Amino acid sequence: MRLFFSSLTAQWDKLGVQWRLHLLIQISLAIFFICSLHWVVEKLDAQGVQDAENQAGEVADGLINGLNLLMLTGRISDPENRELLLHKTASGKNIKSLHLLRAEQVSAQYGPGLPHEHSDDVTVRQVMASGLPAYSRMFAPDGTPVLRAVIPFVASEDFRGTNCLSCHQVKAGSVNGVADISIDLSSHEQSVSVLKQWMWSGMLLFQLVLSVLISSFVSVLIKRHVSKPVNLLKSTMEEIHLSGDLSLRAGIEGQHPDIDRMAHTFNSLIGNLEFATEGIRLLATVVESSGEAILICDAELNIVFVNGAFERITGYTLQEVLGKSPRILKSGHQDAQFYRHMWQELNTSGAWQGEIYNRKKNGQIYPEWQSISVVRNSKGELSNYLSIFMDITKRKEADAHIQRMANYDALTGLANRNLLNDRFSHALSSASRQHAKLAVMYLDLDKFKDINDGFGHAVGDALLRIAAQRLLHCVREGDTVARQGGDEFILLLPDVDGYEGVTKVAQKLLEAVAAPYSIDGQEMFVSVSIGIGIYPDDGVDMGGLFRNADAAMYTAKQEGRSCYRFFTPIMNENALRRITLQNRLRHALRNDELELYYQPQFNTQSQQITGMEALLRWHDAKEGFISPAEFIPVAEDSGLILSIGTWVLQRACLEAKAWHDRGYKITISVNVSGRQFKESNFDI
Repeated sequence: MRLFFSSLTAQWDKLGVQWRLHLLIQISLAIFFICSLHWVVEKLDAQGVQDAENQAGEVADGLINGLNLLMLTGRISDPENRELLLHKTASGKNIKSLHLLRAEQVSAQYGPGLPHEHSDDVTVRQVMASGLPAYSRMFAPDGTPVLRAVIPFVASEDFRGTNCLSCHQVKAGSVNGVADISIDLSSHEQSVSVLKQWMWSGMLLFQLVLSVLISSFVSVLIKRHVSKPVNLLKSTMEEIHLSGDLSLRAGIEGQHPDIDRMAHTFNSLIGNLEFATEGIRLLATVVESSGEAILICDAELNIVFVNGAFERITGYTLQEVLGKSPRILKSGHQDAQFYRHMWQELNTSGAWQGEIYNRKKNGQIYPEWQSISVVRNSKGELSNYLSIFMDITKRKEADAHIQRMANYDALTGLANRNLLNDRFSHALSSASRQHAKLAVMYLDLDKFKDINDGFGHAVGDALLRIAAQRLLHCVREGDTVARQGGDEFILLLPDVDGYEGVTKVAQKLLEAVAAPYSIDGQEMFVSVSIGIGIYPDDGVDMGGLFRNADAAMYTAKQEGRSCYRFFTPIMNENALRRITLQNRLRHALRNDELELYYQPQFNTQSQQITGMEALLRWHDAKEGFISPAEFIPVAEDSGLILSIGTWVLQRACLEAKAWHDRGYKITISVNVSGRQFKESNFDI
């Protein structure tokens, strides 16, 4: 039965709205007509039965009147008279049978009655007991439909106009007998049957005509007010489905309120869908064009999506990783503690980010910066894990390059001043805590400018690189060799074994640097001057110790080069003297405090002056004359020699012209610094 109803429901769902409406109309009309037919037939049948009951009453009255007449004439005791009376009474229309049944209390008046005048029928006994007639529809033995009426005869004190027998001998109100009458209902039921046939035929015809009219009217209404606008809406939906153009909208005519509201709702939905689709398209474009890899896993950590950047970075395609665990990227560089901490943070805060090493499809291990987020659904349940990462190999290389540039010399690869200062701070702190000594060595290559100028900067750079490697081989692993700039180097030797140990290192450095250099098939030589400062003897901070080592190196150069000198207090005085002279020399040049003295060249044979040599002199306002042997080296080291040389040439030329104008044809010689030849011109 359930399967039948399921099938019926499925068939009903397949029907269109119009057919459903037609069926409902037909069913409604059928129910109406069936109920109407039933009501009319019931009324007609009830009326026919009522007529039969009335006829039975009239028959009973005629029978009783006849019996009363027989009573008055004294012929009632003769059974034949009673039979004759019954026969005449039963000869009426539709009377199937008629029986007279008498009560026991009138047997004395009537005498022995006929057999059929006594009955043990239950209905008869009930009627005699109650005095109320009984009617019932039934079938006669021959199958004829009849109405059986059992009508009692009741005694009355008033003979006239009553149905009674021997009323003067019977107690008033008692039943003398009953008339058992069967009325033939064949013609009645035949009439009812014919009526049913005509009514069924009429009903079917009327229903057919009415249903056609109603269905046609409803179809027109549906087509005009439902089907047409719905089909327009449907066509718009199909066009959107086939073309994918979400900019299309359903037309709204303003004549069908319900359909118009539906179309308005549909347009609003399509508008929202267009906006959402555009957002999704834009998001998909961003995801696919992103330079960062995107990986999405379900709650069971199975990969459900990766973007193009993931494929480019890892080498795995979406088909290769779909449904697999992200563990296929695991490199093994991180231990179990790392992953425990990562999952603990994910479970606590819902997010984690950090640097991790993973493995590509080709086996290459690479660093990546990864962010992992927990995604929850609307119920707050964990639904996905979102991972965004990027290969930071180039960035780490760039950082390392920047770090190297910030801390190492680009030419030699040695530590620069920045890294040296950092290491010196750590070494100084350690030496202070452990009460140990550390040494700082200032190194300057001797006559390196001659090689640089003579052979070119490329050869000079190559020599510096070789010298740097030689310096590295002379020190311990924990020592620092730094390039100060140009041909100057600084060595930091922490935890040294007093002056003796530093002396050995200095001697090794002198020998290593002095060894021949073979560059581009040419052999060349340089030496080195070394100044040494010891912590804490020569300084307790970086500035003081470096300054004193520099002073010691300058002393080594002044004392012949290719040697080393430990710092002594007198060196500070000499260094301070050089700085003071340099500053005052700049002031003297600006204030025109320099002078030229001319030493004549005398020809002893001709007894004539043939030329002059211009000699530079400095008469300081505070000290008086300062020896050229003292201030010329300061000018050379500081670079002031170029400005001074230009001033000397200009002044000598002016003097020579003045002498020539007075008739003295004298040649003036000027001493020119080698640096001036190299770095300046003589366009005065």
